[in-house]
Amino acid sequence: MVGVNLQVLDLTVNYGAYTALDAVTFSVEKGSCVALIGPNGAGKSSLLRTVSRLLKPSRGLLYLDGRDLQKIPLREISRSVAVVPQDTAIDFDFSVEEVVAMGRYPHLQRFQKEGRKDREIIAEAMQITGITHLASRSVVNLSGGERQRVIIARALAQEPEILLLDEPTANLDINYQVEFLELARTLNRERGVTIIAAIHDLNLAAQFFDCFILLNDRKILSLGRPEEVLTPQNIRIAYGMEAVVQRNPLHGKLHITVIKGNGTHPEGPARPGIHVIGGGEETVPLLDALLEAGYRPSVGPLTREDSGHRFAVYHALRVITLPPFSPVSDSFHRQHLELIKEAQVVVVPSIPFGMGNLRNLEAVQEAMSPGMSVLLFEETPVAQRDYCGGKAQLLYESIKNRGALVFRELKDLLSFLREQANPASPGPVYIRKALLSHKASHNLISGGNCNAG
Repeated sequence: MVGVNLQVLDLTVNYGAYTALDAVTFSVEKGSCVALIGPNGAGKSSLLRTVSRLLKPSRGLLYLDGRDLQKIPLREISRSVAVVPQDTAIDFDFSVEEVVAMGRYPHLQRFQKEGRKDREIIAEAMQITGITHLASRSVVNLSGGERQRVIIARALAQEPEILLLDEPTANLDINYQVEFLELARTLNRERGVTIIAAIHDLNLAAQFFDCFILLNDRKILSLGRPEEVLTPQNIRIAYGMEAVVQRNPLHGKLHITVIKGNGTHPEGPARPGIHVIGGGEETVPLLDALLEAGYRPSVGPLTREDSGHRFAVYHALRVITLPPFSPVSDSFHRQHLELIKEAQVVVVPSIPFGMGNLRNLEAVQEAMSPGMSVLLFEETPVAQRDYCGGKAQLLYESIKNRGALVFRELKDLLSFLREQANPASPGPVYIRKALLSHKASHNLISGGNCNAG
């Protein structure tokens, strides 16, 4: 069984009358890769500073490899625990190699010079972090990302068993953030270094860390695997935000999307009923924009796995739900026709069409009537989205020829709805007249004609 590297029991840390940590208990096994997360003021930095002996606990015990941390000499702790702080500013004109060499101090006697083994360790630390070519450069002249690499090289030169990272990516560009965490992950996997990192970006944390400790209100709210800790409920409690947690299709790790609001929208003036056909990622920005404009569109048909379906369910929109991996059957086609006929405006997003969802266009063509308005959102020409051998394009052109309007940009579609829909009298006749008037005077967005009349 893997041994326990760090054990924290009933840890309480006070700054005068202020309590930074309150009765925190957990343990970390050797070789773990732990993300310490939580809102500002939750106690992340205080916990790391206590483990590194920069702070003294007000109550509780910490054990490093079974030994009372407070009773271990600081020099000995420095051989086992290295720290990469958030602030990596260095004001003295040391060379990169001199800063990295400072990591060997805990292993040397007073006034002792580095030996051959020490120089090999220093060179290897610079090679691993990719800063060998900077060895003679002054650290004060380095970029933030380069300086961060120097600090982690110094930490590696200590040959630690535990590496503490205090918001290491807070001041780095996204490319440096990823490179830094990839390096930390490599050290964990190839060298068995235990990593404990306070980190704000939940998606980066989910990509690189195996275990999570979520602090909230100076206590542990949740501890465990990403799937156990990064839940919508925990995120709501700790951060006060609603979130959707999904698997990233590229690497399979969890991905957290924070959603503004709480899934409900205040009642506003009456709006014409809008139905948005189909779904997919292309539809979500359109649905979000319609909600922001005060509309409550119906959606579908969609499967539960569709991102548009998840959006609709979260915001309590009417949605037709298909079985997984199923085309639109006769029964669902009839349901779709009914939903379209209830709407005053039907919006067709700029989505791909295959044989599985071709019936959505057929439903629009079938249900069109003098009292209905159809808006075609065409970010991409339909010919490039037709995977039905031209059938989708034929239906699309037929719908346009029967009076549908084409919009190239979302802002124009929303502006049109805002200007033409009379909130006091939103009936289909009024909307239809407004559409016909708009079509006659704004040829640049109607009927596929891109030239101003």
